[in-house]
Amino acid sequence: MTEAREPDDDDALSWGDADDATHVDAAHNPIAVKERDDRDPDAPETSGALIGFGVFGGLYLLYTVAWLLTASTTYVSGVDAVLSGYVEVLRFLSIVAPALWFAVVLWAARTRRTRTRLLWMLLGAVLLFPWPFLMTRSFG
Repeated sequence: MTEAREPDDDDALSWGDADDATHVDAAHNPIAVKERDDRDPDAPETSGALIGFGVFGGLYLLYTVAWLLTASTTYVSGVDAVLSGYVEVLRFLSIVAPALWFAVVLWAARTRRTRTRLLWMLLGAVLLFPWPFLMTRSFG
């Protein structure tokens, strides 16, 4: 008959030895630390970032409408054909500039931090403000 071994109470407190199949040596499993400089483009946006981009997207849409109204009501007369062509190109660019700025910031800075992208959006909101629309309208 096989001799039964009495269970040792200290075996429950043992972490095992190197011959144990479940033993893992921590020295062979280094932990990789990600750099904080760049943003993972596959990571989802935070709620605050999505709200910020939505606010700027709506603001740029309003800017586009304001530039469209301003460009469609402003006429230049008494100029030659070359200058008239330049005026038409500039009208088109003034209308598409807010939407283009929004798209370029989202595309070009997609690997940057959210704060950097929102600061670029804020800079565009200041630079592309439709002053002619505000100055040529009477609101009272």
